[in-house]
Amino acid sequence: MLIERMKEFYKKSKITFIFLTIMIIYFIFITLNGGSTNSETLVRYGAFYPPFILRYSEYYRFITSIFIHIGVMHIFFNGYALYIFGPQIERLMGSKKYLLFFLLTGIGGNLATFFFDFFTLSAGASGSLFGLFGAFLYLIHRHKNMVTPEGRKSILSLLGINLALTIFVPSISVTAHIGGLVIGYLLSYVFIK
Repeated sequence: MLIERMKEFYKKSKITFIFLTIMIIYFIFITLNGGSTNSETLVRYGAFYPPFILRYSEYYRFITSIFIHIGVMHIFFNGYALYIFGPQIERLMGSKKYLLFFLLTGIGGNLATFFFDFFTLSAGASGSLFGLFGAFLYLIHRHKNMVTPEGRKSILSLLGINLALTIFVPSISVTAHIGGLVIGYLLSYVFIK
């Protein structure tokens, strides 16, 4: 039954499925090789750390960090959010555009961190997930007919809750979230017709 559901999910949302698989496999690998909450391990396997990017030209961190998660709750919440929201935007944009959009919004969130929170060690798909929120905001603003009133209410409520958590929970990267949201909204002008 579970395998059938996974096959169905893969058929309908290939890129979201692949992203989730990479995140889970990477999380298991890091957990078994030093721990997903160990700073040294996180840095070793590609977490976002601007001083190393500048000093050693480790630009790959702009992408690898999107797929790394710090602790079980982090991967659970981000994985669940991607599972819920990813397929909707993937179907709307198409696989290729969605893949690029997800990566660019994650990189955008990381760029915001690079410029405004330079000495922070961070990781996670949150910048990309806020990019998805940015796409939904764009739809609400520019294509009202594509979002039901209930959907609009749900999205705005969820966004409000997540922004409040972003501001009030100390361990959350404000720059990555806001950066991803802004980039996601702006990129939607290109990626959604």
